[in-house]
Amino acid sequence: MIWSSQRKMKLRNARNILLALTVLCGGMVNLISVVNPALPERSAVLREIFPLVFIHLSRFFSLLTGFTLVILSINIYKRKKRAFQITLLLSILSIFFYLTKGLDYEEATLSVVLIVLLWFSRKTFTVKSSIPTLGWGFIGMSVALVAAFIYGIVGFWFLDTREFGINFTIGESVKQTLSFLMLMRDPGIVPRTHHARWFLDSLNITTAMAILYALFAVFRPAVYRFRTLPHERKLAEDIAVRYGRSALDFFKYWHDKTYFFSESRQCFIAFRVGGGYAVALGDPVGPESEIESIIEKFVEYCANNDWRVAFHQTLPDFLPIYKKLGFRKLKIGDDAIVDLRSFNLDGKEAKKLRHAVNQLEKQGIRFTRYDPPVSPDVMSQLQQVSDAWLQIPGRRERTFTLGLFEHDYIRSTPVYAAVDPAGRVLAFMNCIPSFCHGEATIDLMRHLPDAPPGIMDFLFIKLFFAKKEEGYQRFNLGMAPMAGFREHEEASAEERAVHHFMQQLNFLFSYQGLLHYKGKFATIWEPRYTIYRHALNLPRVARAISEVSEIRE
Repeated sequence: MIWSSQRKMKLRNARNILLALTVLCGGMVNLISVVNPALPERSAVLREIFPLVFIHLSRFFSLLTGFTLVILSINIYKRKKRAFQITLLLSILSIFFYLTKGLDYEEATLSVVLIVLLWFSRKTFTVKSSIPTLGWGFIGMSVALVAAFIYGIVGFWFLDTREFGINFTIGESVKQTLSFLMLMRDPGIVPRTHHARWFLDSLNITTAMAILYALFAVFRPAVYRFRTLPHERKLAEDIAVRYGRSALDFFKYWHDKTYFFSESRQCFIAFRVGGGYAVALGDPVGPESEIESIIEKFVEYCANNDWRVAFHQTLPDFLPIYKKLGFRKLKIGDDAIVDLRSFNLDGKEAKKLRHAVNQLEKQGIRFTRYDPPVSPDVMSQLQQVSDAWLQIPGRRERTFTLGLFEHDYIRSTPVYAAVDPAGRVLAFMNCIPSFCHGEATIDLMRHLPDAPPGIMDFLFIKLFFAKKEEGYQRFNLGMAPMAGFREHEEASAEERAVHHFMQQLNFLFSYQGLLHYKGKFATIWEPRYTIYRHALNLPRVARAISEVSEIRE
């Protein structure tokens, strides 16, 4: 199965390369045919049928067609549907131009071959178009400039001595072409014939087209237009309730996600698009029997939209499936889990935490629960705490893997707060459902900048005991990013290199500080991964994850 899938991918890539090279060759033949004058006997026949102006127009359109086909070859390789349509049309027109500018039936035959190849491959062109990526923009610009460069060199070299009174060598052809491309035409190059003047005009046109293409990209990857119907979100929630595995699954049916459902509508992937990537939140949710097939279908769907694929914050459960389908893993951290069954404040090790709780209780600070729907008065206080917290340097609202302070959302969840004797809320957390059996977790945790030291420890400890009394067995504190590797944990050289590099940036991101804080309570560490294709794409994956986590207006 693995071999078959990889073989199909290799065959598809080989076919794409062959088609792209054929289109590229067709374009270059078009350009070169413009340089060479028509054979005298063929030219005489044409002049009896068409006026001279018509023949000149055919040469001009052959030039435009050839240059366009060269550029289209890039998008033919990328299986762009629009590129296929335009290439097919231009190939048909090329036959007409070849025959009307010089009865070039040899070149026309090549166009017929290209049309046949395109037609039999038409079902492979499924990729949509829109905004350009920087990388492909540079590739397109390079191809355009190289095509103009080759056209100029071949033209000068092929021209007869009588055209300019100069027998151009390869070196001289290169020199003169560079002068034209840099818009510094040599005044000593004076055309002596009509064909020589036509060549210089065509070189000017080709240079202008190359520069224009470098400035304006035509073919682009598909624009992501967010749209999710209410019944789709409800279906995603129902599937999560039935098949969910983690606390992260709660955010998969949030309004910022788009859904890809399996054919049975029993399995889905929640994702968002940014930076040319479809970033899926965690693993697919649904029956295990459908996980592999939905990932394959999702990859195909994304390829047809010209998106790369990444899965962010996945569990270890489906790593073999990702590997089988050609993906790599990068451990990005560990979820910190508190074992509530054994949690207590007894003994020497918990002395500092016990002291902190006692001190705050002596100050009259109490632990309070507000059940949904949270009252407007309490919501007003929570808003003030949140706004003040967001003023702390480095704090801001994010989304995708967590929630944000929205009144309707916070009001609908249980809120736990630390309140002073005057009834003022000093800090709060809101609890959300986890789809891991016996697990409790939170989303937002915010405090006033002037709250007493240890206020968050107080709130966590009280919440742990409250959830323990409710019968929960574990509490998920969320992920500690770049937490390193546990003993006997398998890690690739790439993973270890990335972790080492990121930990050197601890002064910017405080990875160790977060790990140390959660380590005060956590006794279980569960790894989380980002799933991606190629190591060289990791910077782009990181940028895409950052982009999808930003709040969009």
